[in-house]
Amino acid sequence: MQKAEPRRWFLNLILLTVSLCVSVFIAELSLRTLDWYPSFYRGSRDNAWKPIFEYSSTRHHHLIPNVRSRHNDLEFDYIWATNALGMRDRERSVKKDMDSFRIFFIGDSVVQGWGVSQEQTMVALLEHSLNQPEREKRVEVLNGGVFGYSPCLEYLFLRETLPVIEPDLVLLGFFLGNDVGDDYFYAQQAQLHASDGAVFFKNDDRWPWSELDDLTDRTLRESGSVGYYNEASTSSIIKQYISDLQHALGPILLKLRLVRLVREVVQRHRQRSTRREWNERARLLVEEHRDDIRINLGLVNYPVLDREQRLGYWQISKKYLTAIHRLCQQRGVPLVLVVIPGAGPADFDEPYEFLDQIGYELSIPVIHFRSAFMAPLEKTSYPLDGHWNPEGNRKAAAIVDRELRRLNVLPPQMVKER
Repeated sequence: MQKAEPRRWFLNLILLTVSLCVSVFIAELSLRTLDWYPSFYRGSRDNAWKPIFEYSSTRHHHLIPNVRSRHNDLEFDYIWATNALGMRDRERSVKKDMDSFRIFFIGDSVVQGWGVSQEQTMVALLEHSLNQPEREKRVEVLNGGVFGYSPCLEYLFLRETLPVIEPDLVLLGFFLGNDVGDDYFYAQQAQLHASDGAVFFKNDDRWPWSELDDLTDRTLRESGSVGYYNEASTSSIIKQYISDLQHALGPILLKLRLVRLVREVVQRHRQRSTRREWNERARLLVEEHRDDIRINLGLVNYPVLDREQRLGYWQISKKYLTAIHRLCQQRGVPLVLVVIPGAGPADFDEPYEFLDQIGYELSIPVIHFRSAFMAPLEKTSYPLDGHWNPEGNRKAAAIVDRELRRLNVLPPQMVKER
């Protein structure tokens, strides 16, 4: 009886090992099948990351036409596509159809739909809803959103495209989170040709957010925080051991999709921790430098400095909003200002009042998202990335749809025959 116990234990061990191997084999086969399916049916191998923008001497940067690329991050994964007009939109004819009513929606990454598929963007959802019920003319809503844009670049963009696409209505998304700060940056970067006075930009790879990014990275490196390599934090012997182990087993184990999946899960967990710490450090730095518009691009959302100084920063954006309005007026195209809330105290009304005043002075309607996009932001935005999630885009599209109908700027609805 005593000899039977080791034998039974040995048989159970073999059974457990075989079961584990079979389970791993099935899991590996399933994962490889899932890898093959999107590659075969969706052509994902052709959707590897490609550059989506390039330097522009006339407007700092623009989207590259006819790009199809996979845009994935910790909170989203979708196919990014631009059309022949260099817009993140479905393919459009350059010449407007006589039976269509064309709306051109310009703005920054929020309008562009950063973080969601094309079908989930505010612009695409708006086009669908405005055509319900059917109208005498089909409504087209062209997506003119480009990340990093603000009224300065939007004016230069509109000056190039307005004569080409001939819209019947222009919507301008003004993001209070950074548009005034972006305008301040681009006004410093823009240069004038001596011959004709035309604006041009140098390709120096600097962005409005570069100051904050550089400061955040520097402070994190100095503190040896999560995600930033600290030479003194790890023993050289341990580092060498891990390195030798990776070189020995890595090529073999990484052939297994299951091992790669586990590694990806661990890496994403570390990346989330790093991103959270980076975001928190950046937030603290913005609070610390609230009165420096180079760091706090949303300075006008805070009661810092004095009112005259805040209004001084507003004058750059007001200048370009006025220029955009004049450009639309010259072509007989109505303009509507869409105000997208940013950061700052919830009870600080000055930025909204200032934009209402601009709307009054220019005689243009102003649509506000403020009441609909107060807390809790996690329902409408990605916690780490900060851009709107699908629900945020859906809510924004519903507001614009409702307000455009109220403003009575759309083609009449079809009259149903009895």
